[in-house]
Amino acid sequence: MFWNDSELNIGIASSDAIEAPLNSVLDKFYDLSEAENSFLGLKKSDNDIIQFAYLREDTWLVDIPVMAERGSYMKECEYQDCVDIIRSYYTDSWRIPSQFTLRKW
Repeated sequence: MFWNDSELNIGIASSDAIEAPLNSVLDKFYDLSEAENSFLGLKKSDNDIIQFAYLREDTWLVDIPVMAERGSYMKECEYQDCVDIIRSYYTDSWRIPSQFTLRKW
């Protein structure tokens, strides 16, 4: 897990990502300030990353970079949808949700 809370000016860089159980990730996501540049990222490997960036009230940009496709699958999601995606990411059956759109870099 890596994150930035822009209101409190604290976080962990993606290069220093830490292992965290699902409950800790959900707690961190809940505690993040709803402020521009606040985000949470999860990293299973260098090629398996998902990021949640705060946009506006109850709206987060979910960004799933896919190096092989030279782009990111993205979608604006409500907070509860993000929680559901995080829960899904922690399962063995994780797949990029079909309603996400690929944006080439």
